[in-house]
Amino acid sequence: MDSDGYLSEILALLRQLFPLLISLLDDALAVVLTRLGCHLPWLEQLMPFVLSGVTLYVVIHGGKVIYEFCEHKGQSPPSG
Repeated sequence: MDSDGYLSEILALLRQLFPLLISLLDDALAVVLTRLGCHLPWLEQLMPFVLSGVTLYVVIHGGKVIYEFCEHKGQSPPSG
């Protein structure tokens, strides 16, 4: 496979992981800034919304993946 194929696969993976990466970044910012003595109330108030959004994304996307897997599993193999 050429490098363009790998790049498109990496971009597709990052697109799927984007909500999780945003959630991790939000948590990392909160921890690092708190350790440095900087408390940002808006960041602490934003965290539950980010977590809820990521959870909703995982449930919806996971449901689609499971549905497609079950649908694919239910198909009969082609007869020859």
